[in-house]
Order: sequence, then C-alpha cells, then structure tokens
Amino acid sequence: MPETEQPEVFVHFLPSLIPPGALKGGVAVVVDVLRATTAMVHALAAGCEAVIPCGEIDEARRESHGFPAGSVLLAGEREGLPIEGFDLGNSPRSFTSEVCRGKTLVMTTTNGTRAILASLEAERVLIGSFPNFAATVQALHLESRDVHVVCSGTDGCISLEDGLLAGAFAQHLKDMGAGLRNDEAEIAAGAWSKIHNSLWFKSGDPDAESNPLVRYLRRGRGGRRVLELGLAADIDDAAHLNRSGHQVTAELLRDPLRIVAVHQGP
Repeated sequence: MPETEQPEVFVHFLPSLIPPGALKGGVAVVVDVLRATTAMVHALAAGCEAVIPCGEIDEARRESHGFPAGSVLLAGEREGLPIEGFDLGNSPRSFTSEVCRGKTLVMTTTNGTRAILASLEAERVLIGSFPNFAATVQALHLESRDVHVVCSGTDGCISLEDGLLAGAFAQHLKDMGAGLRNDEAEIAAGAWSKIHNSLWFKSGDPDAESNPLVRYLRRGRGGRRVLELGLAADIDDAAHLNRSGHQVTAELLRDPLRIVAVHQGP
C-alpha cells in the first residue's frame, strides 16, 4: 500500500448498524461465513459464470425466468432450509463443477444476499469467506480507498463467525499499514488475534478434528443452528482458510447486478 494513501478499516457487525452514507467512496467486503458468501465462492471456483443476489424468493424466481432453459440455477435458504422448488440450498459442497460450470446462479438467503444488497452504496463490493481469504486480502492490498467489512449476522443478531472473519481482514490490513477506524474493527481484530496462533493446520482439506477454526465456528448462534439442521459438513467447508482451488476474487458488478470471479489464483 502506498504510504501516502493508507486506507482505514471499518467493521460493521450488522447491515443495520452501518451509519447512513458511511460506505460511499469505499470498498465493502460482505461476509456471511455460514453460509451464503462461502457458497458463492464455492460456486465461482467451480466455474459458475455469475451469482445474482436477490433479497426475496419471488424476486429470485422472476430473475431466473429471464435466462434460457438449462443455463440458470436457483439456490438459497430460509431459516437454514432449502427453498421449495429451488435447485440447490445453501450448502457449499453442493456447488460442484458438475452442477455449476457455465451456469448462472440466482441466489436468495436469509442474511447474506440481503447484506450484499445493503452494501450497494460502496464504490466496490467484494464477497469474502475463509476459503478465498488470501485472494480477497490481495485485492484489498491494492486499494487506497477505505475498507468496510460488512457482517451479515444471523436473523438480525451479531454472529461470532462473521466477526472472526471480519477480524481476520481487519488484522491483516492493519499489519499491511492500514488503520482501524471504529471500535468494531478493534474488537474484531482483537478476537481474531486471540485465536489465529492456534490455526496451525495447512490449507487444503483439513478435517474437523485437525482444524481448530471448526470448533470456533460451531460455538456461535449460526454454527449451532447449522449443527441442529444436521449440516456439520457445511461448517467444515466454511472453515477451510485459504482453500486450494478457491482463490477467487469475487466482486459484485453493476448493470446488471451480478457477482463474478475477477481473478483466479494458483
């Protein structure tokens, strides 16, 4: 980062806590660890052409009607469960190359897609997850604009898993010379700093027993709900920090609104 143009980092624990006008001119990184942004990164890494975020179920259905038959997939959840009539739910490992390659994904979720739509005021919007963390940090390292990490939360409540990922972004950007601008950024970075030394596992495919991050993601409200639904594997997928093959920079483009992979790392 140029020394004369060091950005400042803000963390917003919920979309509803973003001060009016705060995102203008900045870069937003939207995170919904369990599970929307993780699933989007999986889909893009699997060859999905684009992900179209929708706030409501009916909106998603209408959006999908504008595509040729066989070129679009409907995905999403409500209260953690797949939506009736949709092709896919919100489990990251469902978004395989066999399913996604060459397709457009129209997606609506309880928290994540709504957080993305709440961040449109930003100059640039990136989609963050633990699997594509390194690629996203690399993109942010090239930015001179302020960075706003927007956490999706769970049903209007602050979530542990999103806070930890926000803290990882805040701490890494601080290490690169950025300043932490609000109390939330300091809180999130402090929480991440307390656990990151225990994350000794190698990137790739660690199992739940060898990946300490899985244990942390299971503790929060979102993690407990995922476990109650019998979807523990989704937490394992969400906890793959810098997962091999998933180093895509996922960016929200405008006119038309869609999320695409703008960079594929090794």
